[in-house]
Amino acid sequence: MDKLRRKALLKELAEKDLARFRKELPVKEYLFPKLFDFLNKKLSVEDCKNDFTLTNKFCDNENIEKPALIKWLDEQGAACDCEILNLEDAFQYLHPIVARPQPKPQSKRQKLNSLELSNGFNIPSVPSPWVLTETILNDEPVYSFQIGKGTDCIVSLEGLFPIAQFENDQYWIDLWFKETELNCSPEDLIVERTELDNYFSLAVKSKNWIPVLYWIKSKGSYKWHLRMKTGTSRQKGDVKEITKLLNCIELKEQ
Repeated sequence: MDKLRRKALLKELAEKDLARFRKELPVKEYLFPKLFDFLNKKLSVEDCKNDFTLTNKFCDNENIEKPALIKWLDEQGAACDCEILNLEDAFQYLHPIVARPQPKPQSKRQKLNSLELSNGFNIPSVPSPWVLTETILNDEPVYSFQIGKGTDCIVSLEGLFPIAQFENDQYWIDLWFKETELNCSPEDLIVERTELDNYFSLAVKSKNWIPVLYWIKSKGSYKWHLRMKTGTSRQKGDVKEITKLLNCIELKEQ
């Protein structure tokens, strides 16, 4: 077995193990980081009593069914409050470690009035007020659209669309967390799927948080797609503007 195949198999097994772990959790997974924070604060000023006194208090505060949680903790080898903190690493997937920013490589930027790529993306003319920029990073071109100057609405041109994940809400919610790096409850997030003429649109947003992320693919191709980052207060206007942009893209079935 070659190294790439072995690496792919190990990754697949790890993903299956994680899926099984998440499925068997006795309470909502976002409650565990809250439990760890609660215990860290309490145990910094008082000693563990070698039981679940503090965990029981947490359950009362969060209206959690105690027996199911205590049984699961015991199965994981945590026999008291302080031993629960040994389980923190198992939940790192909820808040992946963000690598420290590296020095930015030198890049070259230029504005383009049109763009045609081998993957089928073709826009003969970029409509106003959109601005198309090509940035060369590590000898690779990156393309992004922006509404004029100084706006936060950025639309990036991406590669293959993960079509197999289209109906998987958790996949897109995880992407939202990865992109925004915000620490909020997954239950706050809403996944919406709509159609924009010849395109499928998928959005993840929340009533309590500003960032809204869109992923847009043409109905005839999965070889490229657009990702738009906007905000709750301006998303309606930005959707209208991106519709104008989409209308200028020449579509060819792939």
